[in-house]
Amino acid sequence: MADYRTTLFMRRVKKALRVLQEKGLHEFISRMQSFIQRRGQINFATQPKQLLMYDTSPVRFKGKKIDPHALNAALQLLKKKLLVLALSQDDYLSVVGGVQLKLADQQRELNEQGMAFMHLSPYLVRSTLDFSDQSGVMRVNLDDQFVGFVDDETLLVVLSGLAQDGSLQAVHIHHLMGWKPGYVAQLLSVAGDVPLNYWLHDFFSICPNYPLLRNDKEYCHAPDPMSNACQLCIYGSIRPMHYRAFTDLFQRFPIQVMAPSEFALDLWREKFPVNTNKGQVVPNASLEWGERLTGSAKDEPLRVAFVGFPVLHKGWQTWLNLTNQFGKDPRYKFFHFSADWQPSPNFEKVSVEVTKQNRSAMTDALRENRIDIAFLWSICPETFSFTLFESLAAGCYIITNPASGNIQAYIKDHPESGMIIGNEDTLLELFGSSRLIATVEKYRNDDRKLAKIVIKQAV
Repeated sequence: MADYRTTLFMRRVKKALRVLQEKGLHEFISRMQSFIQRRGQINFATQPKQLLMYDTSPVRFKGKKIDPHALNAALQLLKKKLLVLALSQDDYLSVVGGVQLKLADQQRELNEQGMAFMHLSPYLVRSTLDFSDQSGVMRVNLDDQFVGFVDDETLLVVLSGLAQDGSLQAVHIHHLMGWKPGYVAQLLSVAGDVPLNYWLHDFFSICPNYPLLRNDKEYCHAPDPMSNACQLCIYGSIRPMHYRAFTDLFQRFPIQVMAPSEFALDLWREKFPVNTNKGQVVPNASLEWGERLTGSAKDEPLRVAFVGFPVLHKGWQTWLNLTNQFGKDPRYKFFHFSADWQPSPNFEKVSVEVTKQNRSAMTDALRENRIDIAFLWSICPETFSFTLFESLAAGCYIITNPASGNIQAYIKDHPESGMIIGNEDTLLELFGSSRLIATVEKYRNDDRKLAKIVIKQAV
C-alpha cells in the first residue's frame, strides 16, 4: 500500500496535469510558482530576473484537420441561421473561468434568439500573442459542439463566404492570448461591415502581463512601455511589440470596447494609446437585494473566508500571513472556498467549483457556512470580480485593498458593504484590535442583506 507522501504526490501530479490541460500553460506556471513560494523552497522575489522573449516556434499540430468540404458540411446549419463569431484564448466548453462563463452566457442568449454561435480558439494555447511566421490551426466550436481543427487559410475562405451571403452579424473578441495579430486583422477584414466588439475581461490589450504586476509581484499602474518603470520589469522586453500590435488593430478597425465596469473602461481609456469614444459598460451581473439578515450570536468567532483560487495576484500570500498570525485566535475562524486544494492548519477548506450549470455554487457555500467576512485582497486591478458579487449576495462584509480595481471601486460607492485597507501591516493591526469585530457586528445588525445574482445579457 502506498504511504501518505506517495499518495499526496500522485494526487498533486494528477491535479497539475488537469490544470495544464483545462486552464493552459500560463495558469499552470502561475500555480507552480505560488506552490513553491508557499513552501519556502524558492523566493522568486530575490531571484535575478530574466528578460522574456516571444516564442516564435511554429505550431506542431498532432491530429486530423477537417478540409473545406467537411467544414462546409458541418456548417450547413448556418445556411438558415444568422451567425455571431467569437474569439478567445481557449475552449470555453471544457475550461472553467470568467471569460469562459461569459462566452457560455453569450452562446445561450444568442441560441435563444435563434442565432448560431461560432467560437474560435488557437490549437496552441500560448501565454502571449503569437508572432510565429507559419500558419496556425484553430479549434472551431458551433453552439455547444466541437466541430474540429481547421488551418488558418481554410477558415478564412469559409468565413469570407458566410460574410458575403449575409449570415455573419457581429464579431466578439473576448481574448487574444495565443492569437496572431496579423491573422486577427485578416478575420476582421473578411467579416466586412459588422459590429466589432472587444471585451475587457482583463488588461491584456495593455500588457502581455494582463494582471499588470511588475515582475509578477506588485501592481505597476501600466506605465508607458518605453519608460524606465516598464523596462525594469521582465515583461518590458516584449511589451512594446505587444502594444503596437493592439494599437494597429484599434487604429485600423472600428472596434468598440465592452467593459464590465466603469472602473475598467476608465483605466483602459487612460492607459491605452488609441483615443476612442467607442466604449460601453456592460456589467456581467447585478444584485437584486432581498431580506435583511439579523445578527448572529455575539459569542461566536468571526468567520473569515478567502474566496477563489489561491494565487499570488488574488492576495494569497497576504492571506497566508494573516492566517499564520491569527489562525489560532479564538476571535476568528478562517476558511478557504475554492476548487483548488491547499491544506493548512490555520484555515478550513471548503471545496467549491462554479460552472455554467451551477452559477450560484459559491454564494450557496458562503451562506451555508455563515461567512461574515469575504477576504478579497486582489493585488491587481479587477475589471469586474464575480467573487465580489458572490460574496455580497451571501451577505458577506468585504475586506479589500486600494489595488483591487472594481472591488475597491464598489466599496467606495457602497462604504457600508466593506472596508478598504491601505496595506498588509494595517490589515494585521486591524485584526489584532477590536475595531473589526465591532464594525462587522454593526454590519450584521444594520446593513446585512442577502441578494440574488442576475446574470446580465452578454450581447
